Amino acid sequence: MILTGNEIEREWANGRITIEPFTPEQVNPNSYNFRLGRTLRVYRNLPLDAKQTNEFDEIEIPDEGYVLEPGRLYLAHTIEVLGSKVYAPTFAARSSVARLGIFINLSASLGDIGFTGQWTLQLYTLNRVRVYPGINIGQMMWWRPQGEILLYDGKYQGSVGPRSSDIHIDIDKQFARQRFPGLGASVEVSEVGPKFAQLAAHSREHRVPVAFCVPAGEFADALTEQQRTDLADAFVDLRATVGAFYTDSVERIAKIGAQVRLPDKARTLLATRLQDVFKDAAGAELAVRSSGIEEDTAASSLAGVHHTVLGVTGADEAAAAVERCWASYYEPAAVAARVRAGNFDPLPRLAVIVQALVRPTVAGVAFTGLDADTGDQVIVEYLEGLADELVAGVAVPTRVTSDRPVPAADPHRAVLEEVIGLARALKESRGHDVDVEWAADDTGVHLLQVRPVTASRRSAHTDPEPRIEAHSLYFDELPAGFHLGEVAAVYGTYVAKRGPAYRLARDNGVTVGAGWVLRYNGRGLHDETAGARLSATLAEGGSEECVLDFGDTLRQIVVPKKEVVACLAQASGAAAEATELHTVVVRDFHRGRLGVISRPAGEGLVVEFTPDGLMALNRGTAGGETVLVRDLGREPTDPDNVSVAPGGEALLPHLAGIARFTTAMHEAHGPLTLEWVLDGDQVYFVDYSLLGSHDTVTVSGGGVLISPGTARGPLLRLDDEDELLARLSIGPAVSVDKSQDVGEHEAMARVIDRVAACDGPPVVYACRPYAVLSVLIGRVAGFVFEQGSTLGHLAILLREAGVPAVAAGGAIDGTEVVISDGTVTTAGRKGERR
Repeated sequence: MILTGNEIEREWANGRITIEPFTPEQVNPNSYNFRLGRTLRVYRNLPLDAKQTNEFDEIEIPDEGYVLEPGRLYLAHTIEVLGSKVYAPTFAARSSVARLGIFINLSASLGDIGFTGQWTLQLYTLNRVRVYPGINIGQMMWWRPQGEILLYDGKYQGSVGPRSSDIHIDIDKQFARQRFPGLGASVEVSEVGPKFAQLAAHSREHRVPVAFCVPAGEFADALTEQQRTDLADAFVDLRATVGAFYTDSVERIAKIGAQVRLPDKARTLLATRLQDVFKDAAGAELAVRSSGIEEDTAASSLAGVHHTVLGVTGADEAAAAVERCWASYYEPAAVAARVRAGNFDPLPRLAVIVQALVRPTVAGVAFTGLDADTGDQVIVEYLEGLADELVAGVAVPTRVTSDRPVPAADPHRAVLEEVIGLARALKESRGHDVDVEWAADDTGVHLLQVRPVTASRRSAHTDPEPRIEAHSLYFDELPAGFHLGEVAAVYGTYVAKRGPAYRLARDNGVTVGAGWVLRYNGRGLHDETAGARLSATLAEGGSEECVLDFGDTLRQIVVPKKEVVACLAQASGAAAEATELHTVVVRDFHRGRLGVISRPAGEGLVVEFTPDGLMALNRGTAGGETVLVRDLGREPTDPDNVSVAPGGEALLPHLAGIARFTTAMHEAHGPLTLEWVLDGDQVYFVDYSLLGSHDTVTVSGGGVLISPGTARGPLLRLDDEDELLARLSIGPAVSVDKSQDVGEHEAMARVIDRVAACDGPPVVYACRPYAVLSVLIGRVAGFVFEQGSTLGHLAILLREAGVPAVAAGGAIDGTEVVISDGTVTTAGRKGERR
């Protein structure tokens, strides 16, 4: 609604409009005429730069006038000081001035409520026109606003004379606002994370401490090309080896993450944004909090795996806190959480929230729907002061529930009732149960975080007491309601497959490796009594090392038993006082004197062994020597009935037991191989692998037939890839009963490309039958190995796939290779490489 001339004069008299000097004759029916001041300002040099101060010259208009030249911009000013804290001003040229071809503004005719000063005019003319100081050049109108009034407090306030552009003063502020959105901005969840997005959405209805966000894209852009490459290599390697080098991998990843720095430009804009949002940026206390893109979703909260830094002051500390949050994305607990979920993406998906720190009188959490039978109940847990110790599980809170009135004498009654109302309102608006973090000070209750209540946060999976409980993996029934979590599939595989075999082994007098299902929390891991019980339990197995399985994607981590507590805490992110329960499968790892594989061979028994260990034999990273029992109907140790390769003599006392149990397992399951470890003077049965058919294993001097058949093709040598093939074969990514393509590994992909570049399917030569070479099945004609096992995983897979393979007993050379049932012929020569 525009003010009429009479209303303009009345509101000037009431002090609600500023016009100085005021002349009643300048009042129009709905505007006030203002006059041209004496000073003009013109820019000196072109082009003008919006990011810098542009030099100018000033011209004083003489009484006889000054001629404005077409095509040139003149900055002028009003004689009058004009403004209002109540009405919104606009201005325009007098029509008589416009008829001369003069524009008095190019695009800025709207003023801000609260500005008071001489107004800068942008004079631009189409004709050569002489102007004079004091002429009526324009008119100002005032409009009644609707809504809350926020007064102008910008850089042009109180202007005197013409003001050239000061856009350079706040251009960084404009860019900072775009780069680091505040609570009132429209945001993409994929950039700021659900945590900040929800705060932004609820800030319109609830009290949320002022904040802005450093989006995830800033983190990704901060990575150098070398850091990107190194992270990609580390995660591909971690996935390809499925945790076999877990400790080395996460240490490497954490080291890279700790070196990521906020770029200089982003650091400058962060300082600008701090000053813009918090005004007293040097003195304002801040909370700098991680906001993971996968956090606070309906599927998982991922609570606690990324860092929060409290009590931050100043731009330097804020930048360091952002970098600290970034580093936490690549720390072991966070990496383990993503790996357990099957996420091996090396690029960061983490935003950071920079928020005013509330110094509360009382703070805590509130839940709706925490238990299935609580209906509309709200549970509130709180502490006096900051609640960081509460959410970390360090402190024991006071608990109240909405179905029991808060006592009138409780000093926090009003706050708790407000929190209960807040939780219910958030549940209704979001349409699901919520987990709310809040803090209350003298101004009221502040919403700090809201997320869905996920299964992982239900009280059934926490325990306030120190907890470490162990159950035998193969021989115990788990208690009803035992929560296996991410280890459920791994547990099911072991129990369904190995459980019956281990019980059959026990019935046949065969020793088996121990295994346990552990359920624990952080308090248990760091409790002296509970830790002693764990050490005693693990010692029952008789080995000094064990294997940890956290799930399908993080398993077979071999660690000394004395390091189990540290590894459990690292991989599950269990802090010293945390109450959340975790589950892991732990198995004894007997490195032993010999790794051994056995299987029936016709009427006899074939036993392969290596001092490099069972895993090396299975994965093909070591060649196997052979013990051959010709007839199981006779005494296995009869010299006429057994052939023993050098080094296998230690197995002779155990051959009868190995033969007896191998036969029993064959009768129970059909064609198979059994895996053993000779540790000290004891042989331990470890595992078995079922075979697809009753194939024949042939052992002969000079060469070993691994898989029968005939193949021909160009020779492709991979002995230069020996270290790579060995590393990728150590993890459990490739096995007889579970094959996972590791062709995504960059180096392995290059091997596949070399195969594809051959003139027809090649015969591949490698030093040993590495398990990872199974990814080449279907791409090659056959395999020749310098040394190899007939019972390892690759050998079994090759026989099942009908791919001819032979261990040649030495290196070969040539361009073309023919394999025929154990015989290798080349266009070059067999023997030492030329």
